[in-house]
Amino acid sequence: MELTHEGHERRLGLMLAFGALIWTGTFNALAKGLTPFLSPMTLLLLSEALTAVFIIITFGLVPLVKEALRLPASTLRICVLYGLLNSALAPLFWFTGLKYTSAVNASILSSADVVAFLILGQIFLGERITRMQFYGLATIVLGILVMNFAGGSESFQGHVGDIYILCGSFSAACGSVLFKKYLSHVMPELAIAIRNVSAIIAVAIVGTIMQISVVDEVSAFPLQKVLLLLAFAFFSRYLNLAFFYEALQRLPATTLSLIQAATPLSGLTFAYLLLGETIHSNQILGCGFIICGLMIENLSPKSMPAMHRFRNALWHLHVRKQPKKNLVMPLLPRNV
Repeated sequence: MELTHEGHERRLGLMLAFGALIWTGTFNALAKGLTPFLSPMTLLLLSEALTAVFIIITFGLVPLVKEALRLPASTLRICVLYGLLNSALAPLFWFTGLKYTSAVNASILSSADVVAFLILGQIFLGERITRMQFYGLATIVLGILVMNFAGGSESFQGHVGDIYILCGSFSAACGSVLFKKYLSHVMPELAIAIRNVSAIIAVAIVGTIMQISVVDEVSAFPLQKVLLLLAFAFFSRYLNLAFFYEALQRLPATTLSLIQAATPLSGLTFAYLLLGETIHSNQILGCGFIICGLMIENLSPKSMPAMHRFRNALWHLHVRKQPKKNLVMPLLPRNV
């Protein structure tokens, strides 16, 4: 019964992880459509506020406050630190980088958080990378390299924004490892709500010091882009976070990070569909490697003997053993 429950939790975790992968792919494309109208600080403040509203509508303010009051002070402090890393620093770096680079570049570079997450997971979580995960990761890295460099400078141009994207990826990886190590017992919706509040307060303080006029930017924001802002807050922020941290409670950090390595695939798809950005042949080839890597990664060592048995069964069906001949001595004539 326990093994059945673990298998069910793993399957559910994989479904949530792939759902988070889809919503993550919308992040750069939707945010890129908003950066011409809002500064990174204002976009961060509005998106976090709307995400908090969606969480309150879904789960209710009173239950969330009651759960927050039950948390120990040490856990609450870690939640705040986690919020500053994942809801303040990481998005601020990403929004700033998107002003100076394309959504395609940002989608490719966001894969850096997978490598950081994998390394930090081994150091701080003590998670071991299995042989199949290593093969899958190697295939995924090969795909990322093909996407980045096989097409020359045409598909991967150097931008100042790329550095910001890399910094945001590292900050997000640090926050995710922090959540996995210290906050796995906390209800994901509560952790997301606390990180949203922490980010809103931090950004409001910094914005006041820097004298950023959020009211002026909001009043000048085009009405036809309001739906885009709501879609970004709901799909790219709220659903993405909910799916990701629900999956993180059910899967090892290494498994989830390898699935998230396919972010360039979903990111390129939405950059093409929503923004019409050009996708090059080397990027399509790289996506193929990434998909193969994900399939390899999800082959657990326990499944390998079954695959060998299946291969042997096919071989025996193809090459049947010949029936043995009856070795009967012929009868000799009596007169011999």
